[in-house]
Amino acid sequence: MTVIVQTYEDSNGKACKSRPQIFILLNWYLPGFKAGGPIRSIANLVSVLGREFCFRIVTSDRDLGDTSRFSGVEINRWMQVGEADVMYLEPGWRGHLKMMVLLRSVDSAAVIYLNGFFPRRYSMLVIFMNWLGLLQARHLVIAPRGEFSPGALGIKPIRKMLYIAIASRLGLYQRMIWHASTELEAEDIRRCFPGVRDIGIANILQGIEQPQRHNYGSVLSIAKDIGLISNPANGSARQKRPGQLSVVFVSRISPKKNLLTALEVLQGVSGDVSFDIYGPAEDVMYWNRCQKVIERLPANVQVEYRGMVEHARVNEVFAEHDLFLFPTLGENFGHVICEALIAGCPVLLSDQTPWRNLEEAGVGWDIPLGEIGRFQAAVQQCIDANEEWYAGFVARTGEYAKKLIADPTVVEDNRRMFRYASGGSSL
Repeated sequence: MTVIVQTYEDSNGKACKSRPQIFILLNWYLPGFKAGGPIRSIANLVSVLGREFCFRIVTSDRDLGDTSRFSGVEINRWMQVGEADVMYLEPGWRGHLKMMVLLRSVDSAAVIYLNGFFPRRYSMLVIFMNWLGLLQARHLVIAPRGEFSPGALGIKPIRKMLYIAIASRLGLYQRMIWHASTELEAEDIRRCFPGVRDIGIANILQGIEQPQRHNYGSVLSIAKDIGLISNPANGSARQKRPGQLSVVFVSRISPKKNLLTALEVLQGVSGDVSFDIYGPAEDVMYWNRCQKVIERLPANVQVEYRGMVEHARVNEVFAEHDLFLFPTLGENFGHVICEALIAGCPVLLSDQTPWRNLEEAGVGWDIPLGEIGRFQAAVQQCIDANEEWYAGFVARTGEYAKKLIADPTVVEDNRRMFRYASGGSSL
């Protein structure tokens, strides 16, 4: 236990005295990739703001679903990963104890940033330690990462709503900063915790002279996730022919990502459709249900499970397909959606993401989950489309992505949120 604190002091203490310290806790991080969006969100954040803030990340020593730790990783020691120092913890009670010792050592001026509301080790443990007065750190930020969307709460709802009720009753989340990626997510947070007070992120410091943690109640800040640090691709190199369509699903195979509905959509279309599925089978029972549906699909729909895809190849995968079909139950941002657009791949989504009005923009669709007929009509439109129509579709998608990447306010919003959380002044 002592080694962790000593290593932290020796390797990082002097280097971070001039920068606000941000301790980020999350289930999985680089070199992992299977957990998708949360890893990319934090990696992009560190890449852009790592010279302004001292980021220390505490995470698991293995990727999602793996039984062995990362190669070349030492547990319980700070390791340099990009612009951040990362500590990898082993699973089980030893990892829990080391996490508790580490948290006890975090300086009072540091910010502890929690990725997720329901993770036990990397969120709930911290909240209970804070409630019991076991933390020195006075500044806590929590990003629910879409966990409060109606679709996400509908998965194992009794357990989740019971914890929310108990947390509210005990005041576990008082004097907390909530990080919402969009106004839609902010509404979800307010619905679960009505006492949260809003502070507009663009002028987050206005009206608060010295934002010390004990001077305010729970507040909510809206700062979009930092998108991909990448250049848009030129779009699919495929020749689009009427009557044919190449569809792709890239995500974890779990109820929240809603592969079953994607398969249901494809049951009702005509034409030759290939459907490639990429992603780890996180929920084995759910994947078994999907496989039974796949067996009953009509002959015109050919499905292939391609397994996991490393992040470096995601752009290539999207560029090889005509449409990204993703009827997710809820995303606070949806990095995989951003990746599809950057690759020039039009998207067909549910309306449970912040990516809205896509049909008006001419880059895809966002359709309510219950309207399967509209999903099928959108897919059929793509199947029937000729090369000229589809080329225009892809071109608009690429231009839409360029605007996303060029938006300077996203980085500034995140910078201000962390400055505020650490008690700093306006930039």
